[in-house]
Amino acid sequence: ALHTYNEGMKTGEIQTLTVERISDYGLYLGDGEGGEVLLPNRFTKLDMKPGDQVSVFVYHDSEDRLVASTETPLIKVGEVAALEVVDKSIHGAFLDWGLSGKHLFLPNRNQQGAVSAGHKTVVYMYVDDRTGRCVATNKIKPFIHNEEPLTVAVGDEVDVLVAFETPIGFRVVIDNRHWGMIYKNQLFRPIRVGDRSRGWV
Repeated sequence: ALHTYNEGMKTGEIQTLTVERISDYGLYLGDGEGGEVLLPNRFTKLDMKPGDQVSVFVYHDSEDRLVASTETPLIKVGEVAALEVVDKSIHGAFLDWGLSGKHLFLPNRNQQGAVSAGHKTVVYMYVDDRTGRCVATNKIKPFIHNEEPLTVAVGDEVDVLVAFETPIGFRVVIDNRHWGMIYKNQLFRPIRVGDRSRGWV
């Protein structure tokens, strides 16, 4: 089967697709616009049948084919996360993003600071325009901003990821899109870069 990059299939995102047909390799899921993606046998259940709706994460496998998974990734497109570096090559690093058999690529050009195996690194994930593949970058500043309109208000409960340390405290990413600051004199417990928690604005 041909696996072409399909605009209807949102690479790097969780979406609900419909079982179109059954094959020896798994189930082919459709987006209703002619796009199809394989859900390999290891992710299927015996009672799945054509017409069923399935919530899946769509990405490129190690052989560069577009596939679906019922596993929940640690990061999706447009999100920031602290991921463990599992391997390095001359081209870049490979990160554990919670999917079996496939790591997230962090190219050399996207690295900033020390990236070493066995340690976590804070990255933003986007889809490469040319290849349609999910890619990580340590250079998260261009993607996070506090320009209007702000999507949070004072008193809101938010998701907070500690991005890096500064002389006065920690810069944090709020809800994957805004910058925040936790000052050292306002810390009630030790925190580290990569920590994720709920917080209040």
